Amino acid sequence: MPDDKQGASGGFPGLFQEFIGQFKATTERFQDLGMPALPGAFSAAQLAAVTDSLAAQRRSIAALITQLSAFDEQLAALEQMLGPMAEWSKTWADFEQRMLNMGFKPEAGK
Repeated sequence: MPDDKQGASGGFPGLFQEFIGQFKATTERFQDLGMPALPGAFSAAQLAAVTDSLAAQRRSIAALITQLSAFDEQLAALEQMLGPMAEWSKTWADFEQRMLNMGFKPEAGK
């Protein structure tokens, strides 16, 4: 029972229990990813391959972020160029509608 009191108060057994809990959670995450249950089962080469793969994925994400940023800038420039044209088009459509409502209809044969 003294160990229980010491663990509850945050002594060495409590730290050990926390470590065991974290270790168990890590092994469960490995199992969820389809990896061997015990991290010790990984060889140094396997760990290096996983680390390299993660680094490559992060580089790929960084490249995608760069590409998306450039694409966003292109879209912003296009939006800025099309804004006045859209406004002009709306003004012209409003003008045409007013002309049609006033009775000035274009003749079909001319």
